[in-house]
Amino acid sequence: MNAESLKGSVVIVTGSGHGLGASLARAAAARGAAVVVNCRAEGTRAQVLAEELAGQGRHALAVRADVADYAQATRLVTEVMESFGRIDVLFNTVGSFLWKPIADMDPAEWRDTVASNLDSVFNMCRLVLPTMRQNRYGRIVSLGAVGAERALGQPEVAAYSAAKAAVIAFSRSLALEEARGGITVNVVSPGVFFDGEVPAPTVVQRVPVGRAGTHDDIIRAALFFASPAADFVTGQVLSISGGEGL
Repeated sequence: MNAESLKGSVVIVTGSGHGLGASLARAAAARGAAVVVNCRAEGTRAQVLAEELAGQGRHALAVRADVADYAQATRLVTEVMESFGRIDVLFNTVGSFLWKPIADMDPAEWRDTVASNLDSVFNMCRLVLPTMRQNRYGRIVSLGAVGAERALGQPEVAAYSAAKAAVIAFSRSLALEEARGGITVNVVSPGVFFDGEVPAPTVVQRVPVGRAGTHDDIIRAALFFASPAADFVTGQVLSISGGEGL
């Protein structure tokens, strides 16, 4: 990947106060992008990351917003447009995870999980489309999950699995709707990977290559989809899973 593959681009990374989102924000900044760091939680994580990037000579803006809420997502996009005047790349990394059997799940837990993983994607995609259409250029990359393109069922993760399958169907629909306007829409689907917690050995054993994924494994795929090199690639789902799910 060219070290300046995103030079001059304005990039939003939702859910980038910590974890994979923060790593992706750093990687985009390292490739020349002006980066919008976002998180919903109280505190200073997004601001600290934005200041870190600014200290490296990068352009960065921190915006606190829960992008699963349309009004807050609207405020985020408005702030970005006021600051930079356009949006070139959107990385949707927000998505809570819930382990719970359906019989034990209450409606609020279902709604929160689906909103976090699916509504957030709709909200942000809907809101960035006007500027991307105007510029006839845009890259949208969302996170799926291994097996979601086949709508595989997994016990105790029904809300998450349903939302991620919907993200893929949504992304393919949007890719078709916007293909003539220079806007591409793709999905990166991680398998087992390190994101603050070490996966259990029994979980890692089901990965054919014999190890869990890393942030870098996922970021390389996401940055490819976001780059000018991927202008003929849209509506695709790339599984970053070490062969899991084959």
